[in-house]
Amino acid sequence: MREDGLLRDFGGEGPLLHLAVANGFPPACYRPFMRALREVGHGVSLLPRPLWPERPGPERGVTWYTLADDLIAAFEARGWRGVVGIGHSMGGVITMVAAVRRPELFSAIVLMDPVLMDPKVLTLFQIIRWLGLGPRLHPLARRARRRRRAWPSREAAAAHLRSRPLFAAWHPEAFEGYLEEGLLPASDGQVVLAYPPEWEVHIFVNVPHDAWRFVPHIPVPTLVVRGASTDTFTADAEARFRRLKPDAHFAVIPGGHLFPMERPEETAALVREWLRRILRGA
Repeated sequence: MREDGLLRDFGGEGPLLHLAVANGFPPACYRPFMRALREVGHGVSLLPRPLWPERPGPERGVTWYTLADDLIAAFEARGWRGVVGIGHSMGGVITMVAAVRRPELFSAIVLMDPVLMDPKVLTLFQIIRWLGLGPRLHPLARRARRRRRAWPSREAAAAHLRSRPLFAAWHPEAFEGYLEEGLLPASDGQVVLAYPPEWEVHIFVNVPHDAWRFVPHIPVPTLVVRGASTDTFTADAEARFRRLKPDAHFAVIPGGHLFPMERPEETAALVREWLRRILRGA
């Protein structure tokens, strides 16, 4: 395995399992989930553009499709082929797009609560973006703009973050992973968010309104997992995906949109069972 500053290696043996993360979250959040997949493959994760070392701020024209092209370019640079692509939230969408654009790079994909919402909602987000009101009117972007980004110490950050509803149900190791990779020391002695809120806002605002068009063209075996109480990939979205891609497989797991961090072993067990069936038939 070629090592570099953009790659996180979770270990394991067998086929390569690549994790594409959700907006705002570093790969270490998924450590307990990916560790539980070591029985079926070698888990890795490439850092998304907002976490690149010495990265610039959000660049005009960078879209989710740019991030899918980043993934393709990274796979090509490393000579990867036949990868099992696993993506959560935003990562699910960019994994799907990359698999459609370059099918030879993937052997299967697992989409965990991908950001495939009601087309009317996505169109509304597009109109808001065209009007230049995304940072103020997009609910997730507005929340990201207000996000606290600095604390006097790692302990203070841990105490504050653990008290937030977002992290309340997280597996302890997933939360530790967030503290480890999601915080950076600042020159003034404080710790700051590694994933800049400006990037988080930019990505939320630029959620693609037309990603559904890729679904019928997915060229590899596909598993789609949604949280039972998610507000992102809902039961209606699953029904739409089923109509567009009848040969895909579907599963529901307790929890909301962040179920890979809340129920990592349970999620991994479900993915592991499906992958064993798929890989056995390969």
